[in-house]
Amino acid sequence: MNPRILFTLFGLFFCFAPATAQDLHFSQFYLNPMHLNPASTGVFQGKWRVAGLYRSQWRTVPVAYETYSVSADWKAMQRAKSLVSFGILLQKDQAGDANLSWGQGGLNMSVAHAIGKTSAVSLGFGLAAVQRSVDISHLKFRNQWANDFFDPSLPSKEPFGRSSGLAPTLSTGLLWHYQALESRNQAKLGIGVFHINRPVVSLGGIDEAKLPVRSAFFSEGVYQIREKSDIVAFAAAQSMKSTKEIVIGGGIRQILTTGLANNTSVRATLATRLGDAIIPAVQLERNNWLVGISYDWNTSKFNEATDGRGGIEIAVVWRVVPVPVTKVVKCCPVF
Repeated sequence: MNPRILFTLFGLFFCFAPATAQDLHFSQFYLNPMHLNPASTGVFQGKWRVAGLYRSQWRTVPVAYETYSVSADWKAMQRAKSLVSFGILLQKDQAGDANLSWGQGGLNMSVAHAIGKTSAVSLGFGLAAVQRSVDISHLKFRNQWANDFFDPSLPSKEPFGRSSGLAPTLSTGLLWHYQALESRNQAKLGIGVFHINRPVVSLGGIDEAKLPVRSAFFSEGVYQIREKSDIVAFAAAQSMKSTKEIVIGGGIRQILTTGLANNTSVRATLATRLGDAIIPAVQLERNNWLVGISYDWNTSKFNEATDGRGGIEIAVVWRVVPVPVTKVVKCCPVF
């Protein structure tokens, strides 16, 4: 792929990014693609893919924040130029003394169509259930103090309404994917839109509290510079009502070993979440397994409370890649 095309894609990405942070967010978002776009379902080399991410941040402040994500997607029906894939995505975060949590679980479906021998376009849809909950039994209130002693059996007399809310949510997305036949050059560019039905997930029983629409733009590119070396670049922009987030980064991927059941590579990148954090990351890939680790170093005003220590994120990805059957014509590598 011509590097000018790759940089043009990133230029277009940032033209649209300001028009666009998140329910949950991940620093290694490129290892959790269905979180940003349901059209990413099934877009990988292999038959099955399973991924898990764990994120722990702000351990130096009293409201530590933990995020979990588990996903699986697979290619279900394949034709010469078309592919139908399905996916499952389960995510949850939890923070604070009251275990304020946000959970989401649902199904994705994507339909991809090859454009020539090196490109494909996919359209994706998602149906999920979202839940927000809080455990007020862990909180202390003024009315529960009697004679200078705290008594949790006393009523708080606080009008909380519901302590949890559950609602269905819909999402859709579009993704373009390029992959060269004779090199490792590839590129992705996509947009996902979530909560398009504006579900009501309220803890206080207020029906007007509709969940805002979340928009997510994503771009990723790989450019081979040597026989065993690649340049990688990635960017994502999310918006949810007035909240925005932009992450941009890049680095290098080095192939260490090749051969049957002996493919090993390492990838090192540096990214920034604009106005918030610097994010170094390393991923080690061995055959069908990938393990990644990143760390957020706070650069925003919040670093006065965190001493710059944002948090660690760990990712594990496993793919099932069957031995390919030789064909006379292969329309697109991603298929």
